[in-house]
Amino acid sequence: MPYRYGQRWHGKLRKPIGEITEAEAERRFTHGPFFSVSKVGDPSGGAVPDFTLSIDPDGMYVGSIFYDEFGSEVKKYHFDEEAARPGHLFLREVVVTVYPDGQDKWLSLRDSKAHRSLLFQPDGRARSYLAVKGEPAAKVEEFTDVDVSAHWVPMITFGDWDRFGEHREPGLPG
Repeated sequence: MPYRYGQRWHGKLRKPIGEITEAEAERRFTHGPFFSVSKVGDPSGGAVPDFTLSIDPDGMYVGSIFYDEFGSEVKKYHFDEEAARPGHLFLREVVVTVYPDGQDKWLSLRDSKAHRSLLFQPDGRARSYLAVKGEPAAKVEEFTDVDVSAHWVPMITFGDWDRFGEHREPGLPG
């Protein structure tokens, strides 16, 4: 599968914004600024990527974005460096976005009907935040003793995109 590099992926246009070469992405991986890489099946354009990664210099932060068949963002993972375990990134947050039934085109995040954010800490604490459009308040839940052992992953290296494009389903107690 080919990869396309840029500042970020534009879901509606189905192409990278500020597209750059792989050589420029490799330079940015070491020297900055951040860049994105999208795994696309059809390099000629118009395809929805399997995933897009947003990467800070030296891989200190990696954001993984996944899409539905229309190119709308449906899931995000946020990995960041954590001092507790050098050489590894920690899966800090998972965000799931839900769109209206009967969706038949690309929709922006503001068109979503609900989203859930799961925020994890290395010590096993977690917070779930569920917001539904039209509801007066979000539902917030706190958890302790969450098994976060699978949240640790070795640091990303240049070209190691597919490992961060894997779907991960972290669990909460109960």
